Amino acid sequence: MGYSTIATTSQTLWRVIESYGLDPAAVFEQAGLDPAKWNEPGARFDDKRIDDAWLLATELSGDPCIGLRVARCFSPASLHALGFAWLTSDSLYDALSRLVRYFRVISDSVELELTVAGHECRLSIGKIMHRRRSHDQSHDALWAAVVSLCRISTSDSFVPLSLELERPQPPCVADFYALFRAPITFGATRDSIIFPRDEVERPLPTANRALAHSNEQIVADYMARLDQKRFSDRVRHRLVETLPAGGIEAGDVARSLNVSLRTLQRRLADEDTTWSELLDQARRELALRFIGERQMPVKEATYMLGFSEPANFTRAFRRWTGRSPTEYRQVTTRR
Repeated sequence: MGYSTIATTSQTLWRVIESYGLDPAAVFEQAGLDPAKWNEPGARFDDKRIDDAWLLATELSGDPCIGLRVARCFSPASLHALGFAWLTSDSLYDALSRLVRYFRVISDSVELELTVAGHECRLSIGKIMHRRRSHDQSHDALWAAVVSLCRISTSDSFVPLSLELERPQPPCVADFYALFRAPITFGATRDSIIFPRDEVERPLPTANRALAHSNEQIVADYMARLDQKRFSDRVRHRLVETLPAGGIEAGDVARSLNVSLRTLQRRLADEDTTWSELLDQARRELALRFIGERQMPVKEATYMLGFSEPANFTRAFRRWTGRSPTEYRQVTTRR
């Protein structure tokens, strides 16, 4: 299996197909998806089969905006324990941060980015690892699910500031405005949804830090098992494990994985990534954990993540989050 998606998310697609009066079992069978896998803990579907299912559903429904139907059919439970971690997060920013950090549990075909600038908070699709033929429908479904999650956590009146979508403007554009109730730019350079910063930083009434952390640990354990399958994920996992002991070199990780440095570099290139990118990702993951959860002093985090001085760590942290470590800590500890 190449790129994959956790099987439980296809429950939403099943309900979407049903909402058109179509037979989801026939679509799933033709796409090679077995609904019995929903009952297998952590089961995953090959992304190519998910792609086929979306294309078949689009063709049968005749609706180029079928992805938006996800907003009506979505349940947080389809996101494994990450859905429950979202529901018990301190704020929408906390929930969005978890979504970005653990999104490859849901799908490893794209990476999400979360940035803050001024009065805005932006969630974007960053690196696309595998571009589906059902690109438009899949991304529409993602944004419909995100907005649905935000409204479940707050109220149905929640609206983003705006959306920027790579897809061309569809004939059913009115459906987009009806769902998101916000300005939309089509033909953008990449997909982003922009939120008002004060709204996403507001404490949520359903916050329960103990439950959020318990569910997050389930997600982290699942992701650790997942990381053992692709070579780049094994490298990233090894970095997360060993970085807290101080600086680490690519040669050290190569030896720990029983490959040469040249083989490590070649295999990472085969998976369209580099040592520098993985090091940056591992540092970001640990930095958010150290500063946000453990309240670690900046000097200590600087040393543990291999930065030469706190100023360099602070610049990197601001690039990752749009905030300094101190500002980020204030937001994550606010009740």
